[in-house]
Amino acid sequence: MQMGEITSKLMPIIILIALGKLMNKKQMMKQSTIDEIKSFIINIALSSVLFIAFVNMELRREYFLVFIMVFITLCIQYILGFLLNRVKWIKHPVVPFITSGCTYGLLGIPLFAALFGIENVGKISILGVGHEFFIWLVFYTIMRMNLRQERISIGIAKAVIKSPTIISIALGILFNMLGLGEWLRSNPIATGVYTTLEYLANLATPLILIIIGYGLNLEKKYMKESLKLLSIRMLSMLSIGYAVKFLVIDKIMQPDILFNYAYFIFFILPPPLSLSIFIGTYSNKENEALTNNTVVLNTVVSISIFALFVILK
Repeated sequence: MQMGEITSKLMPIIILIALGKLMNKKQMMKQSTIDEIKSFIINIALSSVLFIAFVNMELRREYFLVFIMVFITLCIQYILGFLLNRVKWIKHPVVPFITSGCTYGLLGIPLFAALFGIENVGKISILGVGHEFFIWLVFYTIMRMNLRQERISIGIAKAVIKSPTIISIALGILFNMLGLGEWLRSNPIATGVYTTLEYLANLATPLILIIIGYGLNLEKKYMKESLKLLSIRMLSMLSIGYAVKFLVIDKIMQPDILFNYAYFIFFILPPPLSLSIFIGTYSNKENEALTNNTVVLNTVVSISIFALFVILK
């Protein structure tokens, strides 16, 4: 990739993140407003992105196997975190949650879309299905059980069914399998709806990057512990992620350079940006602050690795 092209790909990301940071510094928005924008992104903009991606994706049998393998891989990541938590110098209640789950929607999609275009988001969306099922069926369920001693309930199943991400993926796959993609682009009313979804999808990347910049605040108090947790996460995610890829996924998938790039981006992502909020809800403020610091630090590192990846690609 030529230097001019590299600059053109990275500059929008850097500018939008810097804008978010400036907005925080100048107190241009309240935290409650940022939270409302996040809700809009997750429930509307990202759902639009995923629906469009799955409607237009060429569905192959191996993709469904990849969905399952991603789910299994993330379960292995959680189990590894659980086992590492028995090591004295690593032991901490948040370790299993730091070693599993990703900021798939709020960072993975915008970074991939910024580099390869929203029309290719389907490549990273292949990984997103297994991830979302892991997050809603395993990740948050175990968090409630471990940190708050809650029992499995019907409410968990309802949460999965009601998740906008799951709904948008399911509808996208359904429309695709029924061959309704062309109808969406030819019927006047359907085309109007589809175009609206495209407008909403195009809002996702810039808004997400601004919000990421807004939340980039690090506390020195937690840096040592955060660096330790970050190192554990990066080593476990990349080692297990690529072990599964070389041993299983590469035997399932046909060679696809964009999928390979998507896979790399997926496994360098930080834990879910909402993790600290859930830790605060189910644990205590000290664990919440440490988790937030770790997620922010990991976000900075992930974006830096992504920038290096763009330069070297």
